[in-house]
Amino acid sequence: MARFPERFVNQVQQATDIVDVVGQYVALKKRGKEFVGMCPFHDDHRPSMYVSPAKQIFKCFACGAGGSVFQFLMAFQKVTFPESVRQLADSAGIPIPSDQASETADRSLSGEMLVKLTTFAARFFRDRLLSDEGSSALEYARSRSLSDESIKRFGIGYAPDSWESLRTSARQAGFTDRQLIAAGLAVARDDGSCYDRFRNRLLFPIIDVTGRVIAFGGRALAADEHAKYLNSPETTLFDKSANLYGLNWSRQAIATTGQAVVVEGYLDALMCLQEGIGNVVATLGTSLTERHVRLLGRYAREVVLVFDADTAGRAAAERAIEIFLAQRLHVRVATVPQDDIEGKVVKDPCDYVLAAGSEAMRKLLDDAPDALRYAWSRRVEAYRRAETLPEKRAVVEEFLRLVVSSAAWGSIDALREGLLAGQVAEMVGLSHAEVTEQMRRLARRVRRTGGSAGAGDTALQAEGNGPTVRAERWLLGVLLNGPELFESVRSRIEPEMFAEPLLRAVAEQVWRLGDESRLDLTTLLSMGESEQWGRIITDLQIDGEKRGNYEQTLADAADVLERRRRRERMQQLKSGTDIDQSDLLRKISEEARKPDPRRRPGVR
Repeated sequence: MARFPERFVNQVQQATDIVDVVGQYVALKKRGKEFVGMCPFHDDHRPSMYVSPAKQIFKCFACGAGGSVFQFLMAFQKVTFPESVRQLADSAGIPIPSDQASETADRSLSGEMLVKLTTFAARFFRDRLLSDEGSSALEYARSRSLSDESIKRFGIGYAPDSWESLRTSARQAGFTDRQLIAAGLAVARDDGSCYDRFRNRLLFPIIDVTGRVIAFGGRALAADEHAKYLNSPETTLFDKSANLYGLNWSRQAIATTGQAVVVEGYLDALMCLQEGIGNVVATLGTSLTERHVRLLGRYAREVVLVFDADTAGRAAAERAIEIFLAQRLHVRVATVPQDDIEGKVVKDPCDYVLAAGSEAMRKLLDDAPDALRYAWSRRVEAYRRAETLPEKRAVVEEFLRLVVSSAAWGSIDALREGLLAGQVAEMVGLSHAEVTEQMRRLARRVRRTGGSAGAGDTALQAEGNGPTVRAERWLLGVLLNGPELFESVRSRIEPEMFAEPLLRAVAEQVWRLGDESRLDLTTLLSMGESEQWGRIITDLQIDGEKRGNYEQTLADAADVLERRRRRERMQQLKSGTDIDQSDLLRKISEEARKPDPRRRPGVR
């Protein structure tokens, strides 16, 4: 993809508020002049990412991620620098430069182009639902108690019972078969052509937290259809292990309440939302993953799992518990009662909220037991059913392993751990000391076999900490905080004097901007088209700000670089390399005669 003009990129950055953009993905809280939130780029357990509206930068002090709004989108959405610029330009209503406006072949399968296609498809499916062709599908949606308002709000649509209905319409709109296949909307034939993936299904658009349609879920309308539900395959846009259905609608309510409710199905989520329970999301045909939990952890302090009342639902809840405990989110588990309510058979959250009402659903959530208590109760039943001593011990050890695994991650404190040990001891008829020793033994085993991810070194930390590299960082850090000091080192220091390649690249841009009298942090950040660039610039700026004493630091750093250059030139003279000896001697002499800007006149 061709680069945008620098002036255009600066215009887009100035028109964009980084707090608004990051706030679409992360629940931010104001702290002084900055905002803080859970970093989405690592397994964050406490707010470690800061967003500065004054500097228009973000920085995580745990994993090192940082940069401008462009680098944030690049890292979060896995898009290129130009795609992030184009996306923000569209949001700000800034027209793309005429020489960049036409789409090229290289961009035909870009994330931006695929979003245009999925948006087109969502509109196509919605229009079909409201046409004569979709009357039976609309009737089915209403029979599932979806109101017309909800059908419109949630963008529900209909895929016609045709092999090429969407394909024909999309091609007429200028989209290609390759794009349809890449977006997961069509399936390729052996001859290179394709056919519609979704046929005769009620469709639920899957929308990410920024409002982009990224995939679809389809509910079969034919009774003999083999797959009751069919989701889009994973694509450039859609990763089912990193997205949750309904988060775009529930994100604000989750952040406000601090609680997220997780259900299994589209209709489970939609019916809760329709009935006024606004903090509900659903999984997308997959088990809960650590990435799901980290996603929820950006907005919620607590999660309530509400899975179906059948055996599969209970097993899914139990699998999810271990993931949530490892991530240090408080998790509770609500069980939908398998009862007949007013003549209606209740099997899932959708049935329950319809039959019992929203207040009963809220009470079910409020009364949900702690995850470990839920797990305990499940094992009490298994323990009582066990017929032999080894079977009973296996049940106990399984529960203890769950407890100590979570404790190893700091999810429960020593007091609660002791209370749990007491409960287990009472159940199995062993002493508290025996159970405690067993827990400690398992904990040691878990710690030996488990691993924890460190925060990782930042890009600059990995570059070494020698005195000259430190001087290079100090010098650049000062200039990023005090651009007005550039003139004091402009004639003394050149970018070629920076030994560290990454810092030399930064210096080259700093000197170029300084020579043009437009050196500032936001402009410099907009010039790098990589996530690493954002990390380096923010690290330098923050380190320089912390160090302070700008003039003295700048003079000291410049001295170090100048002395190193003189040493290198003396080495060249001694080595007798093929250089202009007289010119080299002249430069060494001139540098030696330069006055020290820190000394007062007459003082030696």
